[in-house]
Amino acid sequence: MPDPISAIVPARDEAATIATVVAALRGNPAIGEVLVIDNASEDGTGALAAQAGARVITEVRPGMGHAVRTGLAAARYDWVVKVDADLDRFEGDLVARLLAARGADTGLVKGKWADPGDDMPMTRLLIRPALTHMWPGLAHLEAPNSGIYLIDRSCIAVEELRGDYAADLDAMIRVHCAGRGVAEADIGRIEHDRRDITHYNAMASVIMGFLLERHARDAGEALVVIAPGAPPVIAGCLGLLAARLRAGGRVVLCLEEAGGPGAAALHAALSRFPTALFRAPADAVAAVAGATACRVICPWPGAAGARRLAADLDARLLAMPVDGGGRVAPEFRAGLSLGSQAGADLAAAICRECGIDPVQPSECTLLAPLPPG
Repeated sequence: MPDPISAIVPARDEAATIATVVAALRGNPAIGEVLVIDNASEDGTGALAAQAGARVITEVRPGMGHAVRTGLAAARYDWVVKVDADLDRFEGDLVARLLAARGADTGLVKGKWADPGDDMPMTRLLIRPALTHMWPGLAHLEAPNSGIYLIDRSCIAVEELRGDYAADLDAMIRVHCAGRGVAEADIGRIEHDRRDITHYNAMASVIMGFLLERHARDAGEALVVIAPGAPPVIAGCLGLLAARLRAGGRVVLCLEEAGGPGAAALHAALSRFPTALFRAPADAVAAVAGATACRVICPWPGAAGARRLAADLDARLLAMPVDGGGRVAPEFRAGLSLGSQAGADLAAAICRECGIDPVQPSECTLLAPLPPG
């Protein structure tokens, strides 16, 4: 018998429908638990959900993304189905259809449906065109903005999810950038509450801002670091790596010495990011499969192994402003500025713990392009 899954239902003032939704989910044999995340409701939604048999968790911060993040974190099982709380009627085999669409490498299955009263203007006019240009690997989806989906939470950093309307898209893009497949399943006919144009206006602004911000952070580009050990990584490029991981991108660390100074702290600090991968150089190519692009980073002034790997990956080779021991390289010639403040606190904390003097751990990580030869 397949492992059970969790069902999460973010809900804010959904007293009219929450009991019906909970009852339908609890009657599904594939679902091991139903969690309703009461998102600051004022109409008794939480009490009604509990009476219907759900486990109710309160999330006082208004915002659908906060509720989704709380629900995913609290779920008992890694595979989680997220369902809207305002569904009046939906097909009884909705969950079974999502489960049937899972493949061996699938990390998320979006549910697409027919709603005679909704021609999906947000999806047609904004989200699908944006994904086609920004993340072409998701262009096949007909309903990428669907709020009904099945996700393997273990492949994303749940605590980094957005707190607003864009959370569902954020989760999908993170799964994609992690190298897992995003599938789609027809879940039949669903009728949602009718929405006026002001609802779409507000949502469009939030989603457009999210898509632009996430694309600017290059989450689809994988970073591969090849170094003798942890010190040059911590001192020379940790701010950049932390920023990429927080955005959902893949970082592959190929360290010749698995132990040594700083190794335990580096592993511990990055362990909360499922897309931080420690691999042997020979396994780096497989680890970045499906990434939109790749960069190889190494200590100054580079090494034959790093050059070979960059050639194998057809990637740009960049050098950190430190040598293989994590010491400042006086002859380093900075030619490129990457990274952001997003990784500053993590980088500084690890440097303090390890007693390593950071060259550029915070706002920018300075890198120099190296020729492949």
